[in-house]
Amino acid sequence: MQSLSRREFVASTLVGVSTLATVGGRSWGAGPGWVMGCQSYSFRKFSFEDSIKNLKELGLEHMEFCAVHFLTGAAREGLSKVKATIEAAKIRVPCYGVEGFSADVEANRRKFEFGKYMGIGILTADPEPESFDNLEKLCEEYKIKVAIHNHGPKARYDKVSDTLKAVEGKSAMIGACVDTGHVIRSGEKPHEVIRALGARVHSLHLKDWRHGGEEQILGEGDMDLSEVAKALRELQFTGPIMMEYENSPENPLPDMKKGLANWLAASA
Repeated sequence: MQSLSRREFVASTLVGVSTLATVGGRSWGAGPGWVMGCQSYSFRKFSFEDSIKNLKELGLEHMEFCAVHFLTGAAREGLSKVKATIEAAKIRVPCYGVEGFSADVEANRRKFEFGKYMGIGILTADPEPESFDNLEKLCEEYKIKVAIHNHGPKARYDKVSDTLKAVEGKSAMIGACVDTGHVIRSGEKPHEVIRALGARVHSLHLKDWRHGGEEQILGEGDMDLSEVAKALRELQFTGPIMMEYENSPENPLPDMKKGLANWLAASA
């Protein structure tokens, strides 16, 4: 077989990025077995329908939507239209968030009911400490995971130690959504955080940052993409990896395409 240059490989990978792969008995899209998609906050300046068009422009088929595009508390009639649009577009929504959770069991239950109706397997979360007892029960009842989202310096879940402390002794269904950009902001390394959390890693928000600086195009900051991919392989990770880009909100696609190419090349 004729060998490809790095540039040719990346180009060919992007052309075929929407090809389905079987992971964990389910069909997912993109790359070397990764469940790859986008966090819809990247498209916060776009309508719900246009956010889906942007996803498809990237050649991806999975989206983690957030409250920017539709709410967990929306009327069922409105959610049925959202669900129909998602199904018609032939995309998948494996996770949703970031959502807050409190000691209010019924308020939390309504979010799990939303997840069940929408077919969502992971609720990305910023849970209050008082919420964990009822979250464990709800996770088991609805078979929906909760993934604690780290949100950088001074946030409730800043360092990896904060998340590890929160999940200690808890159901395996309560784990982490590792936001790699915020990990860097907190002075840690994404691949080391992934290894420290181990099987508690349920999902990723994949973005890049400069230590002490600003967000960068994926692969152009201080994150070691190859080490992140290696750490995920070591875990035999099959959860969703949601690329997120907060810069250039009016037109994020050119930078996101570059970032996606960098990730696919590094993780091949």
